[in-house]
Amino acid sequence: MDELTEYYVSLVEHLHASADVEGSVITYEYLSYILELLSDAGEFEDFSIIEDGIDGAGRWAFDGYSYDEINFCLSLFISVLDISDEPKRLVKADIESAVKKLSNFSVRAVSSHLLDYFEPSSNCYLAAKHIRDIWPKVARVKLVVLSNRPLAERASVPTFDDLDGRPCTVDLWDLRRIYKLESSRREREEMVVDFSDAPLPCIVSSPPASGDRSLSVLTVFPAELLVELYGKWGSRLLEQNVRSFLQHRGKVNKGIRNTIIYDPKNFFAFNNGITATAKAATVREVGTGQVIEKIEDLQIVNGGQTTASIYSAAIRDKADMAEISVQVKLTVLPEEDSSYLVAKIARFANSQNKVSEADLFSNHPFHVRLEEISRRVWVPIKAGQASQTHWFYERARGQYLDAQAYLTPAKKKQFQIVNPRSQLLTKTDVAKIMNSWDEKPHEVSKGAQKNFAIFADFVDIQWEADDTKFNEFFFRKLVTRASIFRALEKAILQEPWYAGYRANLVTYSIARLAYEIRIQGQELDVDAIWRGQVIPGTIIRQLLKVAYSVNDLLLDENRPVGNPSELAKRKAFWESVKQLDCRTDDLDAILISQESAKDSEKAARKNQSIDKGIQAQSEVLATSKDVWSRLEAILLEEGEATPALVGILNVAKTPGKLPSEKQANVLLKLKKKYRDYLDL
Repeated sequence: MDELTEYYVSLVEHLHASADVEGSVITYEYLSYILELLSDAGEFEDFSIIEDGIDGAGRWAFDGYSYDEINFCLSLFISVLDISDEPKRLVKADIESAVKKLSNFSVRAVSSHLLDYFEPSSNCYLAAKHIRDIWPKVARVKLVVLSNRPLAERASVPTFDDLDGRPCTVDLWDLRRIYKLESSRREREEMVVDFSDAPLPCIVSSPPASGDRSLSVLTVFPAELLVELYGKWGSRLLEQNVRSFLQHRGKVNKGIRNTIIYDPKNFFAFNNGITATAKAATVREVGTGQVIEKIEDLQIVNGGQTTASIYSAAIRDKADMAEISVQVKLTVLPEEDSSYLVAKIARFANSQNKVSEADLFSNHPFHVRLEEISRRVWVPIKAGQASQTHWFYERARGQYLDAQAYLTPAKKKQFQIVNPRSQLLTKTDVAKIMNSWDEKPHEVSKGAQKNFAIFADFVDIQWEADDTKFNEFFFRKLVTRASIFRALEKAILQEPWYAGYRANLVTYSIARLAYEIRIQGQELDVDAIWRGQVIPGTIIRQLLKVAYSVNDLLLDENRPVGNPSELAKRKAFWESVKQLDCRTDDLDAILISQESAKDSEKAARKNQSIDKGIQAQSEVLATSKDVWSRLEAILLEEGEATPALVGILNVAKTPGKLPSEKQANVLLKLKKKYRDYLDL
């Protein structure tokens, strides 16, 4: 069995298992899985799945949509799913049929006769109405075909140039492309920008040393080129964490916009330009100097607001871009050094606007610690289980698959028993679960990326204040909250009143119960639920009662915002949900006082502090003596070398001498402060 077939079988098994556990249909589980994967990869931000988007007569079909408010791109989804034992090839006729049905839906959705095509009580009608409402803002459309079947070798993707006056493209995600993304250990699919037809003059800062593939280039992008690139690639053009930063802080800089519209001749002088990285670039010598023809995996690490503002001015304001150009500093990095160097470049390039450590690094110590705890902490055995298991925290994309990549079939099966896929947690999962319980359902409803940016800021602030709060007790609380969250996701699908919008209903119901527990001066008894490993039926029944009330409010005919998904993003809706009835009378067995909960947290912080001290001592001992010598020289040069610091550095430089925990922490703070000077 080749790798692709093995991946297909694993994916189908996962979908069957998820559908059984969740009580849902396989199509929904597939869409949830793939769309979350693509959202994390930056293909789009928030997305909505439509469960009733199929015409009984087979004339049209529609599985969901996403609208990017930054580059005004509307993505419409349709799935081509197969669950046979082996993957069947996806041929051109399959794709053409799917595209035709999706385009037929699109034409109906933007018409003025929605009631002629859609049942007014359906989610499909509400989605179509929302699409019609935002249609004047839409600059381009993407018809996205999602399939767990590999594209046949000679098959091609059909073109679709125009949809009601909007440029339209077809984007196919077949099994091979999805597998490549998920198994590549990369956060996103690579992009290739080719402008060999009109090469850009450039200056190479210095010739690379022999065998060194790194390169630093200065060039100028005409604004039209930047508009074209951003129109094609959207926010994927932005380095992932800078993308989150832009989404969280705002989209368009008014100052940049005003310069473009009213003073275009001075734009180049006023603007700081763009800092970007790439995996590779093609630069050649011509008669007039050097030119750059191709860039592989272009990522903007500073200049997101400039990019978005230029695009917005060109598309929304119809501004003339002829006189606008942008200076670009491009660094081509060897792939093996890219993560480390991109982080440094992003930190220095973003000095004008603060970008938090959590925004910039997927290896923020919070994620590293959570990963470490998840690998060593065993979950108590449930009734009917033969062995203990882990909740696997995937700090970086592909870790779960990578951990199984080279195992024998027997060892792979054992790994999956110990680390079941139902207990896999990604960064965006953690952000969604924790922000729901921390009473931020309106933020969760804004989509995985925006919600993660908010969670990252919170974690960064908390980590700087006191990182010991992120300990084993925090992990047990996370798992407990995740277990309840996922149990509600499953239960809600079985309710006779359920008509869609599960993600919104779950986050709001969890948040409402959390709010009620808090104002009653109580908290969940994490240790009791953790030990029992059974979610009490009482809490799920109460959450379903709340979900029923939230559903009525979300679908109320007099709601202030027409589309329920958009309404759920409003803080005002959360204030309304707070007023809904929610009782905790039946939850006494799993609730404790806030004072008791604080005692448990205090004990856990103490243990984490001890562990942290031991880890600090170990890291100091593992650091080369030369590093401490260089650090001492830097302190002496800057006049910061106090007798106390010199004494501590002498301890670190002396072989066999163990610094105290306090000394080790001082040494690591110095190492972190001067890491860029130490070239670490």
